[in-house]
Amino acid sequence: MASFLALLPRSLTTFLYAVAALLRFYGNIDTTPFQLIPLTILDWSFLAFTLGTAALLVNLGLEWNSGNRSRNRADQERDRTDQERDRADQERQRAARRARIQNRFFLRPTRYQLTPSPDTRAALIDFLSFLQEYGE
Repeated sequence: MASFLALLPRSLTTFLYAVAALLRFYGNIDTTPFQLIPLTILDWSFLAFTLGTAALLVNLGLEWNSGNRSRNRADQERDRTDQERDRADQERQRAARRARIQNRFFLRPTRYQLTPSPDTRAALIDFLSFLQEYGE
C-alpha cells in the first residue's frame, strides 16, 4: 500500500498531463462534451493541466519530506553514535582515574613503610583525606 501511495502522485501527474495534451491538441476546441457542465474541450484541457500541476507540487512536497526524514534519521544516528562514543570515553577516563587512585593507594603506604619520614607521613595523611573527601 505504501508503494502505491508513493507512486500515485507521479503517475497521476503523468496521466493528467497526457489528458491535457490529448484534449488540447487532438480535440475540437469549441466542443462542449458534457451538456450539464458548460466547459469546452480547451477548458477541460486547462483543468487537467492545473490538476496535473497540483499533483506535481504534491509529489514535490512528498519527495522533499522524505528527503528531510532520511536526513533527520541519519543525523539522529550520527548523534547517537557520538553520544555512545562520548559515554565510552568518559567511562575510560573514569577507569583510568580509578586506576591512578588505586596506584596511589598502593604506593603511599608502601613508601611510608619503607621510609617512615614526616614527609611521607604528611603525603599519606593528605591521600587519606583525599579518599575520605571523594569516597573512592
